[in-house]
Amino acid sequence: MIEDNDRIDLSPLDPTRDSDRFDATVRSITTAAANELVARRSRADVFGQVARWWWPLLAAAVVTGVVSLATLAQVQVETSTTSTETEITIAEAIGVPQQLALWIESDEMPSSADLLLTLEDDR
Repeated sequence: MIEDNDRIDLSPLDPTRDSDRFDATVRSITTAAANELVARRSRADVFGQVARWWWPLLAAAVVTGVVSLATLAQVQVETSTTSTETEITIAEAIGVPQQLALWIESDEMPSSADLLLTLEDDR
């Protein structure tokens, strides 16, 4: 056991013993970390977070749009010879029944029976 009289002197480990050297060290650390601290402060707010994700989100949206357009361009729809319309809508291209597409465009709410008949007739 260590007696009270035999305490270890830790004063050589005190960094503030040489105040000029201590101040210079603190100043150099603060100067070296200044750029990183500014960058972290700018990322801390919501707008900083959104700004960091702007370009990757934009790139993902462009890729999704290109893939979607390429897929829609590859879809071939059989047209009947009795149809007077030569224009094919997107709903027809992706296989949505015509009556259902009309209900969606007109915001008309079909009855359950009409919806069931439309979906059964399309099979």
